[in-house]
Amino acid sequence: WNYMEMLEQHLLPWAKEKFGWDEEYQEEWTFQQDSAPRHKAKETQQWLRENVPDFITAKEWPPYSPDLNPLDYSTWGYIESKACEQPHKSIASLKRAIKKALDEMVVRVVDT
Repeated sequence: WNYMEMLEQHLLPWAKEKFGWDEEYQEEWTFQQDSAPRHKAKETQQWLRENVPDFITAKEWPPYSPDLNPLDYSTWGYIESKACEQPHKSIASLKRAIKKALDEMVVRVVDT
């Protein structure tokens, strides 16, 4: 997937449904990403300026913030600990273990 295609096909429809998005009504909302290279790319930042009403630019991101990037500090750590309890001989094995960990993850892990 192209990252901007994913934003267009998933983020925008979700945001329109969740926050309302027409000339008469729109709840305020802000979009923030983590510091993945694709998220910081100039073309991604430009696309967000043109298509998202408000977003936190790469220059505004605080570095290493667990409060703003909970997936980086909580969810992924949990998934890694579960999926990598044993070494994997192949990428396919690792993928299966990650999917299993995601399927078994309880909601309270995500909420913390």
